Amino acid sequence: MLMPTLAAALKLEIRRLAAKEIRRVVRPVGRVKKAMKALRLAQREQGRVLTGIERRLLRLRSRTLGGAQGSSAGGRLSAESIRSLRARLGMTRKQFAALLGVSPGSIFGWETGRTVPRGASRDRLAEIRKKGVRAVRSQAAAARPAGRRRRGAATAGGRGRRRQTTPEAA
Repeated sequence: MLMPTLAAALKLEIRRLAAKEIRRVVRPVGRVKKAMKALRLAQREQGRVLTGIERRLLRLRSRTLGGAQGSSAGGRLSAESIRSLRARLGMTRKQFAALLGVSPGSIFGWETGRTVPRGASRDRLAEIRKKGVRAVRSQAAAARPAGRRRRGAATAGGRGRRRQTTPEAA
């Protein structure tokens, strides 16, 4: 009966030593798994950050109208270039706005970099940049109305505003 007990003891000892050896070998694998998981999470986060940076870069490019869009406009249309163009033409914001067919507030937004010219305004700016100062000034003079009308002045029909009289007032 001693044999089964010795065999059982040997079996138990072998199991214990094998488990100990497996733990020793598997422990570094667990550390590697944890490190890989941390790296995957870091990679995901860096991907998000990179996507955000790319979006901001695209916004900045569209703001300064560089790249393909800006090439049709004869270069970049940054806030500084719009401001220097207006200064070179010697125009006020109001005159420049009338020339482009936009509001003076739009010109202010473009020159401060808060907004960018889009569509037809960008195309008109490109045309103005291509022309000389004299040509633009003559174009602005031709576009300017002869004189401002006062409130209550005669309308296109030839009559001004008439005061309505009531029977009680008469």
